[in-house]
Amino acid sequence: MTIDRDQMLMAAARVLSRNPRASMAEVAAGAGISRATLNRLVPGRQELVRELTELGVRRGTAAISAARPEEGDPRDAVRRVVAELVPFVDLFVLASREHSSAELFARTAEMDRVLAELFLRGQHSGAFRVDLSAVWMTEALYGLLTSAVLAAQEGRLATLDIATATERTLLAGIVRGESPS
Repeated sequence: MTIDRDQMLMAAARVLSRNPRASMAEVAAGAGISRATLNRLVPGRQELVRELTELGVRRGTAAISAARPEEGDPRDAVRRVVAELVPFVDLFVLASREHSSAELFARTAEMDRVLAELFLRGQHSGAFRVDLSAVWMTEALYGLLTSAVLAAQEGRLATLDIATATERTLLAGIVRGESPS
């Protein structure tokens, strides 16, 4: 049997994002492989988390690029970004819990830069508020995605509603209009 390493890593991310204290045996079971096979693929938990972080950076960067954030109406671009990121958001949840470090922040700087440019473009076009920074809007996007996934894992939000809830909540907060009192 050939094991697709990325599929195994995504399954491991789902297990660990739902249960940060899961044992390597539980991670292996969740990935549909034996513990021995997991140990051959990844020698330990620290290496697994490092690989998941790497996969998260690769998949996140590719997802944002695929969304074409520099094209079209900024609101539509945000919707595309959210839709592209949702399949990999377990990696964001895991990274924020397990591996928040200067190294991770440096590796995600390109994703952050592209998203901030999208929000700046929206501000310059008049679509987005100017009283919130583009950097904050980027952080809000990440935070909402992470919260939506955690809510779905706990049964408080339907999994199919993650993208819609995230983009509607974000856009309701950043689209230019009446300022809340």
